[in-house]
Amino acid sequence: MTFHLALVLLLIAICLGAAGQVLIKWGLTQLGQSPSPGVVVASLFRSAYVAGGFGCYALSSILYLLAVSKLPLSYAYPMVALSYVLVTVATWRVLNESLPALRIAGLVVVMLGVLVVALSYRGDSPRDALPSQTVQTQASGQPGR
Repeated sequence: MTFHLALVLLLIAICLGAAGQVLIKWGLTQLGQSPSPGVVVASLFRSAYVAGGFGCYALSSILYLLAVSKLPLSYAYPMVALSYVLVTVATWRVLNESLPALRIAGLVVVMLGVLVVALSYRGDSPRDALPSQTVQTQASGQPGR
């Protein structure tokens, strides 16, 4: 898998995770003002929105695993902060939540941080062997690195 494909999978995973958040919230708002914990849990089986949100999370997790298997975690994980921006904008548009200026300023800071991380990629490669490779080498009686 190429870097670009892994990055596309990561971005799709982030979007699916954000969609999952919004779908779950949308489904929970249909339960009334103060639903009991039992009603909230049951909504997973009774609300298409809540179930769909969890489905988005499941697919997001699978795509994230594929992306992280090829990208440095120190690069990929900060990118997940984009979900903060996506969820906030989506809830403003879809659920009519307020979006005050100070929150917008915070989201701009998050986006700038993600941009800095995105621009930092230079074909990173691990400095040392993966821990599992080191353990296998030591278990076989051969000296570790």
